[in-house]
Amino acid sequence: MDIGLIGAENSHTRHFCNANKVRYIYGADDPVECARLCGEFGLEACASEAELIAKSDAVAVTYRKGSEHYAPVMAAIRAGKPVFNDKPFATDLQQAEDIAALARELGVPLTGGTSLKGLPALPAIQESIGPGSVVTISFAADPASPYDGYWFYGMHAAELCVLLCGQNFTQVRAFENHGVVVSHVNYPDRQCILVTAPQSGDLKISVTNDGQTTCHDIPMNYQDVGPNEFLAMAQTGKPPRDYAHYVKAVELVGRIIETAKLGGAL
Repeated sequence: MDIGLIGAENSHTRHFCNANKVRYIYGADDPVECARLCGEFGLEACASEAELIAKSDAVAVTYRKGSEHYAPVMAAIRAGKPVFNDKPFATDLQQAEDIAALARELGVPLTGGTSLKGLPALPAIQESIGPGSVVTISFAADPASPYDGYWFYGMHAAELCVLLCGQNFTQVRAFENHGVVVSHVNYPDRQCILVTAPQSGDLKISVTNDGQTTCHDIPMNYQDVGPNEFLAMAQTGKPPRDYAHYVKAVELVGRIIETAKLGGAL
């Protein structure tokens, strides 16, 4: 199987190269890094996204700007190629819905988003969450990022919220204080609080049940998670999760961005 990578700037591109299945790359976002990867891993550089999609058996889109994902992801799906759509999955809810709908319609397997949701420590934490739980997730995100602002890293915490607490959030309130964004995500029977800051480097999660709080310092051994999940999906044709996960995570980030600006709930 020959995998093609669209995007060279993102550090995740190298993670895919280390999986030893990559043959093609289109790296107009960072020509210098693209040339470096070609030399280091023996990749063939393509002149366009279309050329790479045509040549590849499966496609990973790793552009740092989620706003640049839609066109190549949709083109790859239409070509029938399994797709890894890196985080942020999209920066527009309608585009996220369109991507998921097309993949379902054509039966093309799709995965992507943050690799943090595949960290080995998370299943045990998820099992500890139930009715009445209050979950706090602390990680990095910079509202002033040149890569579509809060979308670039805010998607990490949002996907973890959806993974751990569910897709059925009912209210979102968020505020920003000098780059720190605090988001209250309310559910019918639980609450998740996201605390992100530009300078944060570690992933911390706490779960409070019946007045007792357990804190978790999550090891960040995520580098192989996305590539391995993508390879398994491309080989079996079975996506690892329902596409609604990605759509709801995009909705959540959008609501955080809006409420942090307006100071209210949608």
